[in-house]
Amino acid sequence: MSNFSCFPFLKLPFLPLQKVVHNLCCTEITELSLCSRRSKRLMQSIRHPEPTHIEITIDRRRMYVSLMHRFEVCSLWSIIAEYEKRLLEFYRDDIIGGASVRVMKLGDSRFNIDAPQQPENAIKALVNHMKEVFKLPLIVDFRPNGMNDFLRFIPIFPVCKRFLLYGTEPISSQELKYIEDNVVVEERYNCMIPVN
Repeated sequence: MSNFSCFPFLKLPFLPLQKVVHNLCCTEITELSLCSRRSKRLMQSIRHPEPTHIEITIDRRRMYVSLMHRFEVCSLWSIIAEYEKRLLEFYRDDIIGGASVRVMKLGDSRFNIDAPQQPENAIKALVNHMKEVFKLPLIVDFRPNGMNDFLRFIPIFPVCKRFLLYGTEPISSQELKYIEDNVVVEERYNCMIPVN
């Protein structure tokens, strides 16, 4: 039986470590930052040239968090709000920003997070983690049609570069005021939703 030792990656001097990290893709950097607090701090201290922004898409049927390089998806995280017992064996238990989540890796850059009870908590933890590691602006596409208590998602993105609020079902003026009072938009805000 051979005795393998682990490579002390985190003990490398900063410049070689930075060189290695610059050759990693967004997904590898994200996964490495989830390993420990030390690896997260290390990933935070290195500037990452690839991603340009974090894109959040929330509607009744789908919830995505994507690391983007201009118009190209570097890494995509789908938040699954429906309970799928048949797939649970493929998920691993993980902790993102103090929140326990079940994650399934689908491919090189695609992930599912199982969050049937409170998807907003999983999304918030993931978005906060990515903002801390990559220091990128948020672009939000929020479509509350048919969603119960959609205002619970607003704390996920208190500050964003661009915000699209779109819907065909009307929301109340109080709900719109709550959104506008609690989301700071730095560049562009598009509101295309009827208000009653």
